[in-house]
Amino acid sequence: MSFAGLLDNKVDIKERSKGGDDMGGGGTISYVLVYKRVPFRFESLDNKMDQAIIAYDKKTTYPDYFGYCEYRSGIKGGQVVFFNNRRFEIKLVQNWSEQEIYLRLSLTELTRNE
Repeated sequence: MSFAGLLDNKVDIKERSKGGDDMGGGGTISYVLVYKRVPFRFESLDNKMDQAIIAYDKKTTYPDYFGYCEYRSGIKGGQVVFFNNRRFEIKLVQNWSEQEIYLRLSLTELTRNE
């Protein structure tokens, strides 16, 4: 089976955009769509043994999940993956094969008020 055949979900990838000030003086956070309906695969790290420190390109992260997708040059850390009504922040982007074929993303799930 090809790599593309393993991507069993569709997600939207968005970037945070700081909106204008609201009446209370704080800013509102909105999202700008970067990629729509990206074929994607999640890998859960439920086992504590799997929750390793991931170090890549001089960055370190403690992911809750790994996400896999085909290579796209516009995907970067800090963007948010939207899947159904769940959101995951991209902490680290790994061009795993170094051949611009696919990406492995380190993800942490966001709560409702993040």
